[in-house]
Amino acid sequence: MSRRAAIGLGAGAIVASVASDASAAAMLWSEVDGRARTLVRDGLTPGIALSVMWNGRFLYSRGFGFANLETQTPVSPTSVFKIGSVTKQFTAAALLLLAEDGKLSIDDTLSTVLPDFPRAAEITFRQMLNHTSGLGNYTDIQPPEAFLQAARRDYDGKSQFDLMTATQPLFIAEPGTGWAYSNTAYVLLGLVIAKLSGVSYGEFYRRRLFDRAGLRDTAVDLATVVAPRRVSGYTPNPAAATGFDNASFISMTFPGAAGSIRSTSEDLCRWHAALLRGRILRPESLRQMLTPGRLKDGTRPVALVAAGQLGKGAGVDYGFGLLIGPFEGRASIDHQGGINGFASELRSFPSEGVTMSVLLNTDGNARLGPFASGLMDALVRAAFSDGRRAGQFREKA
Repeated sequence: MSRRAAIGLGAGAIVASVASDASAAAMLWSEVDGRARTLVRDGLTPGIALSVMWNGRFLYSRGFGFANLETQTPVSPTSVFKIGSVTKQFTAAALLLLAEDGKLSIDDTLSTVLPDFPRAAEITFRQMLNHTSGLGNYTDIQPPEAFLQAARRDYDGKSQFDLMTATQPLFIAEPGTGWAYSNTAYVLLGLVIAKLSGVSYGEFYRRRLFDRAGLRDTAVDLATVVAPRRVSGYTPNPAAATGFDNASFISMTFPGAAGSIRSTSEDLCRWHAALLRGRILRPESLRQMLTPGRLKDGTRPVALVAAGQLGKGAGVDYGFGLLIGPFEGRASIDHQGGINGFASELRSFPSEGVTMSVLLNTDGNARLGPFASGLMDALVRAAFSDGRRAGQFREKA
């Protein structure tokens, strides 16, 4: 066989391989579409927005179902959802920016800014950021009706502070001796940001985080603001004609810096792209954010109470506002969020430059978990299939 013929045969083989890989990737994205449509069809959520970014460009970005059941407005990737506790990583980044500005040290105690908080001299910002402060969780209000009433009120800085001091129990462990998810800690961090920056934490986020990351539809949410493409939130009700009720109203001053941001699936991908590419924080600050926290004695913390998908006694690798750990055999960072009418997840694989976000406008659906997990698995398979086709990263053994 001549050299020219051999080269021609090789090129044909490459073209065939690329076509085959493209076909495989297309089938995997079709699986994602199918799973998302099934979630809507089976009444697990009124709507869902999905976006996947790779090295700064979108591989996939779609909406399914309805942003509003009354108007039948469809969901799109630019539909604006409440994101709940995905907010915490923004709060963590803001605090690190204040540290870069010389306004605080991450290892300072809370007493340096909020000296009137009980036992403030015993807990550090680092412990508050990685949930090892021992603080309780003010959202664990019982009975549920009491929580709903408390959440309807508007709170200013002073009343937020008073609400945090009323957390029951205020401490569930001695600081630095275990891991306990604490919304109380993150609301207090929002008060710290406001006091040291001289502006509201929402304004600080806008200037130093949202604008810098190019987030066009992301803000600390307020019910009074007219937000284009705002999504309505829903609570499952099998007895209702649609399968859903309108979610109970919540003033976004109630979750504060622990969970008050609204955003889109595309903006959340842009956020991680900016954060992980060093456009927000200095390298040392980002390293701290992505380093799992440890207890006073240097050991890995265990969960003192069950939290989300973490069972009591489980070992926890949590940085600043982010869970750190493997997913499908690859290093990833992740956080989920839940708030009245909404559920969210944002996950990135930093080594491969892959980010994916999932936003739903429903809460409290016990059947949703396994289906949502299957959808995330499908997103990962499709994203990495596209990445392998482009020759940018290899499949893990």
